[in-house]
Amino acid sequence: CMCVVLAAASGDDSPTSPTDTTTTLPTAAAPTVTEQFDGVVPVGGSKFYSFTTTTYGTINVTLTAVGGNFVPPTVMLGVGVGQPSATDCVTTTTVNTAAGSTAQVIGNYDAAVYCAKVSDIGNLFAPASFSVSIAYP
Repeated sequence: CMCVVLAAASGDDSPTSPTDTTTTLPTAAAPTVTEQFDGVVPVGGSKFYSFTTTTYGTINVTLTAVGGNFVPPTVMLGVGVGQPSATDCVTTTTVNTAAGSTAQVIGNYDAAVYCAKVSDIGNLFAPASFSVSIAYP
């Protein structure tokens, strides 16, 4: 067997180091505005509220109260943040939660128009009144 080994010569034999591609993200502004969103979620339905942030920062959405005839205050509802689209709020973050005093949806978002949405996730037998606190920069 006749084997031939070919070696490619290079003019630069120095090792290369990885390029630093780290991007520094801006610091998220803390919420400075708090709005109250009160409404009634119909069985199988949803309600939303639009708001505008003026800078990149943290949005906190808290379902603070739920009630109504035949609606226990511990019922789970869908709570989310997204962007309005025609007559709906298309959420990018949603949680199923009962009312509480701690924010259930927390995220950092760019300056834009957003919406907070409250929806029945299949637990309601009657319309539910609710209160939501929305804090944003």
